[in-house]
Amino acid sequence: MARRILVVGLGRFGAALAESLARAGCEVVAVDNDMAHIEAIKNKVAYALELDATDPAALRSIDVHTCHAAVVAVGENFEGAVLTVAALRELGVQHVIARAITSRHGRILTAAGASRIVEIESEMGRALGRELAGGADLATQATAAMLTAQTMGSGVPPIGPGGPPSGGGLPPGYGR
Repeated sequence: MARRILVVGLGRFGAALAESLARAGCEVVAVDNDMAHIEAIKNKVAYALELDATDPAALRSIDVHTCHAAVVAVGENFEGAVLTVAALRELGVQHVIARAITSRHGRILTAAGASRIVEIESEMGRALGRELAGGADLATQATAAMLTAQTMGSGVPPIGPGGPPSGGGLPPGYGR
């Protein structure tokens, strides 16, 4: 049975995540309060709904408690992100991943109930720095991060339907 993943916020990050999860075989419930974002993704995911994710009643109507994980990919509306995280936790979603613009936002989202914080710009900057300094390329780093997250039980689905490509592995000395 496919993992059911809720993605709230369908800007560039949220839409790319939702599409990637759908290609990997997940049942994606994509939610945004902007109908243009819904129209752009509706044929790429299982469900695309215009809805106010800060409203627990609206979230309850789509059975969020049945989702393996929820990703709050809202970047611009910090108050909306906090309220969405709190509503998801209130409704029993155990694994809530939230996008944070700053580390302070991350601490607040954690206090609101997020189980994992993603700081996209910071994480990508560090990864690009490692690549340019002669370390692993971004694809290898992404695979390593995915494998680490799975090992730690984060519930992040594997890369592609069968997991990471075979024969990948990490370069010698990676992670030291």
